Amino acid sequence: MPPAKVVAAPKAEPALDTSFRELLKAIEKAHPSERDLYEVFAPVRRRIWRSLCIRWLTRVACLLTICLTVYYVPSVNWHATAVGRLFMIELLPYWDWTPLYRGKCLIAKSKENTASKAYETTPFFSDDCVVCQNYVVVSDAQSPWIEHARYGADWGSFQNDVEDLLLANPCDFRTNLLFKPTSAKSAALARMVELLADDRATEHGWFVQLRNCALRTVKKTRLMFAKPYFYATHWEPPYTNWMLLSRGFRSASEITPKMAGLVIVQQMRSQLGVVLRPRAECERSCGPLPVTLAEGQSLLFSSTLWSLSYEPSGRNQTSVTFVTETYESV
Repeated sequence: MPPAKVVAAPKAEPALDTSFRELLKAIEKAHPSERDLYEVFAPVRRRIWRSLCIRWLTRVACLLTICLTVYYVPSVNWHATAVGRLFMIELLPYWDWTPLYRGKCLIAKSKENTASKAYETTPFFSDDCVVCQNYVVVSDAQSPWIEHARYGADWGSFQNDVEDLLLANPCDFRTNLLFKPTSAKSAALARMVELLADDRATEHGWFVQLRNCALRTVKKTRLMFAKPYFYATHWEPPYTNWMLLSRGFRSASEITPKMAGLVIVQQMRSQLGVVLRPRAECERSCGPLPVTLAEGQSLLFSSTLWSLSYEPSGRNQTSVTFVTETYESV
């Protein structure tokens, strides 16, 4: 018996295509006017336009949702910013954007004395002391230490958190004590924590300066100290922060930590004396500005205009200062 041949069944013409062909034949027989055709197909046009509008509105809503999520959700914003920086680095072989990144302003300042009216990029604050005095002291930045949401009267909890930060190998560590977190033994660390516990008068004062660079410690300090109320929502989260602790330290020398970006100095407890010194562009217009930060006050300044020095507190109450650094793209 010969094998059966498999014959492919002809494809059925789609029902919609058949209906459309029948409609065209009916129109050809009726010979309607253009006005009649316009009125007959009006519902079809409305349906098509409504479908297109819904489709585009859906796309716009999805895009807007993604943008708002990137803008307002800190974790998503951080990852999107990181991807954006990687993209800009990959773009460097094709477009050198570094002059724009380092420039003080995007619009060049004209030179009036040159005949050719050439333009050059000059610092916008070179001869303007009003701009050089661009710093702010907020007197009600935070509540008194006794009303702190996490610590308040519980000084022991603060000691434990500081001990965790010391054990996490902080950056830019500096102190007058014979102590180094990376190699300190448990006895030395315990002595360091004991100094925080004692607010009584001491014969020899002390100070501790540390910078939290690791992501884990930066996250921990966000739990320790909340953002001030004036911290704008569109600003990036601080990428690093400092903690300055001191008590009963009397010395004529100042300490100048290297800070960058938009700097916010928050005096959480006791008081601290700081000095803002102008950068090279403002030295002829402005002199050093001493500022005494009382408990609850904050100082805001840009590191492109000022450098900060401070004198550890000479009071018999432990001074606690929390400093954040934020990228100046704010």
